[in-house]
Amino acid sequence: MPTVGTLTSEFGQRWGSLHGGIDIANAIGTPIVAATDGTVIDAGPAQGFGNWVRLLSDEGTMTVYGHMEEVLVSTGQRIQAGQTIALMGSRGFSTGSHLHFEVWLNEGRERADPIEWLRQNGIATN
Repeated sequence: MPTVGTLTSEFGQRWGSLHGGIDIANAIGTPIVAATDGTVIDAGPAQGFGNWVRLLSDEGTMTVYGHMEEVLVSTGQRIQAGQTIALMGSRGFSTGSHLHFEVWLNEGRERADPIEWLRQNGIATN
């Protein structure tokens, strides 16, 4: 997982619309790590997410991390899986401290269930 905490919302339909990622709750300041190697394509303020990081892997998978208290990486920076990229927060449209995590395949053209993607890539989800 890209952070430690409690899974509070899964991928799929929620309140009549698609929740395009998963939410993992924990205290403000909890470290968030990159789920894959890649290059930061966006880092900083983003409408709705408050602060976010978008990371594009060499294989074309984009991972999105949102609602952070503090972003620790910069656009264009090369990142290794497991590297701390941000600290959890409650920025943007949020009701409490958590990480919103999304996975997009084919360079951001196709959403994927983050839990399934993590499992398929050998990343523990519990």
